[in-house]
Amino acid sequence: MKLLRHLLPANPLSHFLPACAMTMALAFLLSFPAVSSAEVSQREWAGNWLVVGEGDAQLVWQLHADGSGYAYGFQPGGELSHGFAISWTLQGDRVRVRTGAAVRCSGGVVDVAFTGWSPVTLDFAVLDGRHWRQHGGGLLSFQRRLQDWETPTAGNECPRLNS
Repeated sequence: MKLLRHLLPANPLSHFLPACAMTMALAFLLSFPAVSSAEVSQREWAGNWLVVGEGDAQLVWQLHADGSGYAYGFQPGGELSHGFAISWTLQGDRVRVRTGAAVRCSGGVVDVAFTGWSPVTLDFAVLDGRHWRQHGGGLLSFQRRLQDWETPTAGNECPRLNS
């Protein structure tokens, strides 16, 4: 019996309680749904970005935390060539994008036409903090945030991109 007392702690609960507390803390952390971490990441992606894509001239992506936004394409000289309203959703390490209104530069003035949301969804894999790869397509490289970018509005002068 003396040998058994040396092997067992004076208070058997002294080892059990910390283990229970750690298990409960881990269960609490894991109980948060994955959606909440995706929402945080979606807020982190929100902003105006200078983006470079394979085979494209420079792009500006405006991503709003609520899942709305715009994507604009620019010719090599910096003139707006096209754009789209977008709806985007971050789902774990995937981004789903649908396009809506078309934006173009016509006679030096922004022209917008909305014919509904595209039935086609573009899927991207988030590779790291700055790169998205389109499923079956190219790589988008988010170069830097554009602090002074303003959304082009219909009827106003076409914006220029000075990288």
